Amino acid sequence: MLILKEIRFILYLSLVIVFLLMTQIAMSENLESEVEKFGLIDKTGKYVVEPQFDLISDFSEGLALVRLDNKVKYIDRTGKVVIELLFEGGSSNFSEGLAVATLESNNKSGYIDKTGKLVIPHEFDYATRFSQGIAMVMVDNKYGYINKQGSYVIPPHFDYATKFLEGIAVVEVKQKYGLIDKTGNYIAAPNFDYIYNSDNHGGIGDPAEFKDGLMRVGMGGQRCYMGGVTGGKWGYINKMGKVVIPFKFAITEEFYNGRARVSMSALDCEARNAIKWGYINSSGEYITGFQFDRANNFSEGLAAVEIGGKWGYIDLSGKLVIPPQFKSGREFSEGLAAIKSSENGLYGYIDKTGKFVISPQFSGAENFSDGSAGVEVNDKRGLIDKTGKYLIEPKFDAISEFSEGLALVDLNKKSGYIDKTGKIVIEIKFDRAGLFDRGIAIVGVKQKIVNKRS
Repeated sequence: MLILKEIRFILYLSLVIVFLLMTQIAMSENLESEVEKFGLIDKTGKYVVEPQFDLISDFSEGLALVRLDNKVKYIDRTGKVVIELLFEGGSSNFSEGLAVATLESNNKSGYIDKTGKLVIPHEFDYATRFSQGIAMVMVDNKYGYINKQGSYVIPPHFDYATKFLEGIAVVEVKQKYGLIDKTGNYIAAPNFDYIYNSDNHGGIGDPAEFKDGLMRVGMGGQRCYMGGVTGGKWGYINKMGKVVIPFKFAITEEFYNGRARVSMSALDCEARNAIKWGYINSSGEYITGFQFDRANNFSEGLAAVEIGGKWGYIDLSGKLVIPPQFKSGREFSEGLAAIKSSENGLYGYIDKTGKFVISPQFSGAENFSDGSAGVEVNDKRGLIDKTGKYLIEPKFDAISEFSEGLALVDLNKKSGYIDKTGKIVIEIKFDRAGLFDRGIAIVGVKQKIVNKRS
């Protein structure tokens, strides 16, 4: 009897499992999923290219890279496919008539021209786009540079290298950094432990940029896991590779308006300690003492500084011209700066005398550009002019800068476009969208797909 009950239970369990499996199969026959497809629109909102691609890059030299079903192609501004890759792999945008083309099979890179012809073979482990006739490449973990014929102008023997900018590139040899020119000759021998600029951490090979003709260099110390260096000394070199401001600072920042923020307070790798900031000029002379709790870069001849929890502004001589009184201070742009009021915690705008020209009334505020600034009220964004008058009432979730007379706006997780009066000229219906460039914008639309069992 017990055996019969067990058999019945097993049969029942089997039927349940079969039922669940059949239900799963039936559901899978009509399972819906969403995919995002990209296309192009003109400034009337009309599709130039219907949403059909898995990816569309920005246009470069008249062509945009697109991907469909894991195939890479290039289209022109009418949407016509003008190049189809003859191999499995990826590619880059065109620069100086050539594009990086990478094989999927071995991840080797070469270059194609605008006919799709492979003009430089797939022989590099990494390759960058051409700039001023030169491209950086990597072979066997060594970096060098080639010309547009594929010949080495600087053989790959560096442990790391950046792209050239203004005829100068940063290179690494045995964990030391230096500068080279386009012939491969050293402008500054690789003797520095660090060559740092905010722009050389954006990606592999991104160039390090001189600011006001100077670049930060460091000796000694160690890198913090959170970024920065502790225990070392920093100075500045010029474009000739000469140390023009000695290694004596614990922290340095880039030059703006001929002034740079520096500190003698060592960086704590665990958390930023009580750092005191001062300013120097491009000769390394102090224009202030180390008296600021926080300090911003100079812009339009003024810099925001914090003393005792309040923000004010100094001029290029280091003189305090707007007394510390604000909860926060931003850089000046078009003669005005967004500040946060200590009284009501809202943002307004001051002029260079410290006088409010737009009273504190916004929960968020951006810098002025082309006579307008983005502001936030009750989690909605709009635009004001320099008198504080609304050009566009705050009713959008996000609003971009204007490009070709139109701004991209987001509302309820959809995107569209407005003109400078705030009128919606292209319906807010896209799941993703980009700025207009020469009359065309990239848009993304989610499409539902029903998965059918074959």
